[in-house]
Amino acid sequence: MKKENLIKNLIGAVLILVTLFFGVRPILTRSHTRFNSNEYDFEANEYGMIVIGSEPEGLAAALASARTGLKTLLVTEDKSLGSYIKRCMISKMDPQQGLIKGKRILLNQGIYQEIFGKFNVSFSGQDYENSITKLIEKEKNLKVIYEGKVTEVKTQGRSIKSIGVEEPDGMRYYKGRVFIDATQDGDLLMLCGTPYFNGTEDLGISDFYSPVEFNFRISGVDVEALKKSRKVSNFIDEFQLVLLNYEKVNPKTKLLNPSFIILNDDEIVISGLQVFGVNVNDEDELRLAYEEAKEEAIMLTAFLKNTLIAFKDCTYKESPESFFIPEYRHFEGRYRLTVADIMENRDFPDKVALCSQEVDASKFVDKNLEYVVVKPNVYSIPLGSLIPVNLDNVLMLGSKAGFSSLAATSAGSIPTRITVGEAAGLVSVYSNIRGLPPAGLLDLPDKEKRSMVNYIKRGGVMLTDFEESILIPDTKDKLSDHWSFPYIKTLAEYGLISGGRENDFKLDFKASQELLVVLIKNAILKMRTESYSIDINIALKPYEIQKELTGETAGAIVLEALSIHYESGKALQTLKDKGIIPADILNRLEPGAPVTMDTVYGLAVETVNYIK
Repeated sequence: MKKENLIKNLIGAVLILVTLFFGVRPILTRSHTRFNSNEYDFEANEYGMIVIGSEPEGLAAALASARTGLKTLLVTEDKSLGSYIKRCMISKMDPQQGLIKGKRILLNQGIYQEIFGKFNVSFSGQDYENSITKLIEKEKNLKVIYEGKVTEVKTQGRSIKSIGVEEPDGMRYYKGRVFIDATQDGDLLMLCGTPYFNGTEDLGISDFYSPVEFNFRISGVDVEALKKSRKVSNFIDEFQLVLLNYEKVNPKTKLLNPSFIILNDDEIVISGLQVFGVNVNDEDELRLAYEEAKEEAIMLTAFLKNTLIAFKDCTYKESPESFFIPEYRHFEGRYRLTVADIMENRDFPDKVALCSQEVDASKFVDKNLEYVVVKPNVYSIPLGSLIPVNLDNVLMLGSKAGFSSLAATSAGSIPTRITVGEAAGLVSVYSNIRGLPPAGLLDLPDKEKRSMVNYIKRGGVMLTDFEESILIPDTKDKLSDHWSFPYIKTLAEYGLISGGRENDFKLDFKASQELLVVLIKNAILKMRTESYSIDINIALKPYEIQKELTGETAGAIVLEALSIHYESGKALQTLKDKGIIPADILNRLEPGAPVTMDTVYGLAVETVNYIK
């Protein structure tokens, strides 16, 4: 008996040690089981993972991969690692917080915090470059090729086998197991013919993109008059009132949520200046927009100088090297993340990162107004959105990944890009360990996907399971339980309605005739572009007034939009007789009674659905 108990105790001790080493220890130390490249037959010019592009998300991927011990290569066309952070004078970064079970949870941890955590609030482009360069130089498993341009790709089936890189001293070729495209424009994906759409083409609008952003530096500012307890402040109170009186000089510029970031004793960076309606695929248009933005920035500086005491000695000092361009190409992934996914706070089984950034449709508004479609509590970004539809061993990062154009305003936010990049680096390692390309990981059963998610978590990425719902502000009921939710999702997908940061869709608000008319016209224009005509606009014009909407008038508006004849006073009856609108919506309408916004949402979508 004593011998049996001794054996049991020994087995128990061994199990405790195994659990400590493989389970608890990696969580405590944040260092997962390392990858031993010596166990793999890598040739001299072969790497377990190759990253193309030195944007922050690409650097995060390279760092995450190299730290596991995987032989990693980073190729950049630049001479240094400043990327768009330095070129575009981005001087402030706000990590996201998700709302999970009523608690605020920091979603951007790991490498994001290593890069930006030390800066407190503000930083210069050189500060960023110095920080990231130090991190990169520490990694012995990471090789960086500067001023290298990928010009050739050799594929076998759906996999890339090698790339050709034009380096300063000649052409070289590199083999890789997994490749990551971290370039802004999708350079590697373009060489491989990955399908994509530009800007807002997924919503039926060609040559239309998010506004480009122009940050600029001014000097001679009395910083002590501005600085109290924090290093960054929004233009609120006096500043907000002052800016309301500023008259812009260029019709295409706008100031959206302007703020200033203090850099030193007398210099600040001003952000929030944007140029609206720029075709970023047109170099001439970009150059012209840059000059317009610079002129606006100089005039704004002069306005502040003559208006605010703290700015009385200020001068315009520096423009950015280039615009920050939030969106250009959107490539097709194995899964396209949608606004509906974000609105539903979806938790995907193949999740690689969490996000809580709002969906922003301000690109459809040319005024200094914020247009937030929805603000999620938290949602996850699936691995399927990072894998190109035509390539098995490639991952794509940034706003160009497999997101709808509006979903990309959330999932493509810079903090999320970096966290997704770190996760992609870890996925690349996991792919090597499993002997499967990233696309092969998508075919694993959910239990094995869970192992991948746990591996990413052990690497330092914030991942957790959750069940969250957006609540109706007035009632605190789940928005997803409301009868109009399917219609709200449809309209939100096209940026046709805005709940704002409070997710208030004004469900019980009494609508005006104008609201229904404008919503129907815009819905047809975006959802059935080929069916929109000037005749619709002419037919609805008499109803486009600020007058309370009644059931009978709502019926008339729908029929006019569809060019269906009806007798005066019998619009609702005509809708019923012809089965144009579902009964559950018609039952909410009374001829002389007011119509609420939830019903307006249903009417707009069903009107479009009726158009064949």
